[in-house]
Amino acid sequence: MSVDEGGSSSLWTREQDKAFENALATYPEDTSDWWEKISADVPGKTIEEIKHHYELLVEDISQIEAGCVPLPSYSSSSEGSTSHAVDDGTGKKGGHLGLHNSDSNNGNKASRSDQERRKGIAWTEDEHR
Repeated sequence: MSVDEGGSSSLWTREQDKAFENALATYPEDTSDWWEKISADVPGKTIEEIKHHYELLVEDISQIEAGCVPLPSYSSSSEGSTSHAVDDGTGKKGGHLGLHNSDSNNGNKASRSDQERRKGIAWTEDEHR
């Protein structure tokens, strides 16, 4: 992902990155010894490298949420790449990604994504309670 002053040890393999992501999903931030637990799950990385990687992740997320990073345009195999039809979501990871699309009709995309998210089977009264 990134190279810092630490040299080659700061290069992250796909496996280390996946272990880092899994550890972040496993341990809530308010967990005692949070950094140590994450570091223990990521082989070959020090706590300082974990902290730096986390800071880069937070910065990347902030840039994406601020609209500074254009997201890739996903297309399904049944639609042409020039189609602007709303995707059923099978080609995208995460529900919020459609909200930050870089297409020129950005306003329409967000409202369509919101509408799609609301579709589905309504809860029964018992489920609601």
